[in-house]
Amino acid sequence: MISKMKFINIVGPKSSFERIVSDYILDSEIEFENPMSALKNTKGFTVNTEGNPAEEILKKFIDVFDYANIDYSGVKRHHDSFTEQELENVIDVFNDKIHSLKEEAESLKSEIKHADKIIGALEHVAGSDMNLDNLCNLKYIKYRFGKLPVSGFHKLDTYLKDLPVYFAPMTTENDYVWGIYFVSEQDKENVDRIFASLYFERTHIDGGGDGTAADVVKKLSADNAERERRIAELKSQIDSTIAVQKDDLLKAYADIKYNYDLYNIRRHTTNSNNSFCLTGWVTAEEAHRLKEASVNDSECVMLIDKPETVSHIKPPTKLKNMRIFKPFEEFVRMYGVPNYNELDPTPFLAIVYTILFGIMFGDVGHGLCLAAIGVIMILMKKGGFLAKLLVPIGLSSTVFGFVYGSVFGMEGEHALIKPLWFTPFENSGTMMQTLIYAVIIGVALILVCMIFNIINGAKQKDLQKIIFSQNGIAGMVFYIMVLYVGVSAVMGTSHPIKIAGILIGVSLVMIFLQEPLGKLAAKKKDWMPKEKGGFFVEAFFETFEILLSFVTNTVSFLRVGAFALNHAGMMSVVVMFMYSLGTGGSIAVTLFGNLLVIGLEGLIVGIQVLRLGFYEMFSRFYSGDGREFKPINSDKN
Repeated sequence: MISKMKFINIVGPKSSFERIVSDYILDSEIEFENPMSALKNTKGFTVNTEGNPAEEILKKFIDVFDYANIDYSGVKRHHDSFTEQELENVIDVFNDKIHSLKEEAESLKSEIKHADKIIGALEHVAGSDMNLDNLCNLKYIKYRFGKLPVSGFHKLDTYLKDLPVYFAPMTTENDYVWGIYFVSEQDKENVDRIFASLYFERTHIDGGGDGTAADVVKKLSADNAERERRIAELKSQIDSTIAVQKDDLLKAYADIKYNYDLYNIRRHTTNSNNSFCLTGWVTAEEAHRLKEASVNDSECVMLIDKPETVSHIKPPTKLKNMRIFKPFEEFVRMYGVPNYNELDPTPFLAIVYTILFGIMFGDVGHGLCLAAIGVIMILMKKGGFLAKLLVPIGLSSTVFGFVYGSVFGMEGEHALIKPLWFTPFENSGTMMQTLIYAVIIGVALILVCMIFNIINGAKQKDLQKIIFSQNGIAGMVFYIMVLYVGVSAVMGTSHPIKIAGILIGVSLVMIFLQEPLGKLAAKKKDWMPKEKGGFFVEAFFETFEILLSFVTNTVSFLRVGAFALNHAGMMSVVVMFMYSLGTGGSIAVTLFGNLLVIGLEGLIVGIQVLRLGFYEMFSRFYSGDGREFKPINSDKN
C-alpha cells in the first residue's frame, strides 16, 4: 500500500533555526521540496546555495573508519558536545596522526598494484637474459612490450611488410601472444597505429629495475613484501591510535555529522529578513507526531496541508507493505514507482507471481530446492531481494507439485506420490485441460486489472478512465460480452445473444469515442475534436489495436499452461534416460538434468511470469510514473 502524505510548512525566526531543526527535523523523515517552487508566488525570499563546509572533513572521517573497520552507524551527538576549539584539536590530531597514516598506506597499496602489474607482464619474458635497463635506455630504437590477439599475430606479416619493425614473440597465453616489437624512432608512430589496429595492448615496464626479467621480478617481489610489512605496521598504528581516542573521534564525528546535516537542511530553507521557512513532504503519521511535539513551541509554526492543496507539486510515494511482499517491490520499481494517486500493485503482483510460478513450475523436489537455496542465501546475507523471492516461489512450486503429483519429475507411471488433482502431462485430455485452465486464469486476471483501473480512475477523479476507456466499465462490458458470446457459440447454447450484441456495440462505440465523451463528462468546453476527419481515422486504428490487445493478452496466458506442460515434458526426458542407463549413468543424468531444469527453466519461468505481470496486467491499470519518497535522513549512518 501507499502511505498517506502531508505537505508541511515549518516557519520560525532565524535566531532559532538550529534549535528548531535539532528538536524536530534531524530525526524526522522529511523530503524537502525546492523552496522556490513551493513558494512560487511569494516574493522577498532568498535561498542558500553555498557548498557544505563540513563535507570534506566528514568524508575523511568516514574513509578512516571504513579503513580501520570502525562501526560509526547510529552515532548520535552528545549533549556535552565539543566546544569549537576542542573539536578543532581533535580534528588536528585526526589529520596529523590518523589520516596521514591512512594516506601513506593507500599510496603503498597503489605502488604494490603497479609492481604486481609489471611482475605479471615480466613473467612472459622470464626466460630472457636481456638487461631491462639497457632496453629502456635505447636511443635510436624504441620498443613496445605487450600482448597481441592470436588473430592479429597471424596478420603481422601482411600488415608490416616492407616496414623496419621486428616483433619477437615470447609466450602464448589463452588467445594472446606476448612479445616485444622494435621500431626506429622515425617510424614508431606509423607502426604504433598498425599495432593498435590489430588490438595490441601495451604494458609499460619502465622503471622496473636493472638486470634480467627474473632479477627485476625478484627485486619487485621483495619490495612488495616490504610494502606489505609497512602497511601492516601503519594499520597497527591507526588501530592503536583509534583505540586510545576512539570515543573522542566518534564524538567528533557526531558533531561534524550534525553540522553537515544542519547545513544541508539550511540549503532547503527560504529566508526573509528575520524568518526562515522549510517546506516538504512527510507521512501522515510523522505529520501528526511533529504537530504534537511542537504544539507548545511559541517560536515554531507548523502548517500541515493535504496534497490536494499544493496541486502544482507532485507528492512522493512511500511504499508500505508486509514483509512477505517486500521483495516484490523491486519488480514494481523496475516498471516504475507507483503514482501517489493510484493503487500500489505490489501485493497483487506478489500473490499472482507466486501462484503463477507454482503453476508453471510445479514440482515438490524442485520447489523445496529453490526454497532451501533462498533460506541459505538469506542466512548468508547474500542475493538481496532475489534470495527472499526464492522462498515463497519455491514453496508455491512445492504446493503445486503435490497438486500435480510430481517429485523431481517423477509423475504418472513413475510417480512417488498421488496427485491431489491431476497430472498435466498424463494424456491429451489433461494437456487440453491445463491450457483451458490457463486461459481462464488469464481472463480472471484481466478482469481484476480492469477493476483496479476503475478504482485508480475514481482516486484520480477521471471519468474517462472509469467509464469510457478500454480498461474501464465500457471495456469490461465489451470483454465479458465477447467471452459470453464465444463460450455460448462453443457450447451450442441458445441464450439471449441479441442483448449481448447490443452491449458489445454500445461499449465499442464508447471506447471509440472515449476522448470526447470523457471531456464531455468532465464538462470541458472543447470536448469536440477540431479536426474530425483526423480524429476518426486515429480513433479507428486505436480501437482496432485495443480489440487486438484483448485477444493477444488473453491468448498470452496460454504460456502458463504451456510451461506447466513443458516442465513435465523436460523432466520426462530426464526420467526416461535415468531408467535406461546403468547405475552410474543414471545418477549423473538425474543430477545434471534436475540441476539444469532448476537453474535454466526456473529462470525462464521467472522471467515469463514477470512478463505477464508487466505486459498483460500492469499495462491495463498501472502507470508507474510516480517518484519515490526520499527523506533527507534516509542515508543517515
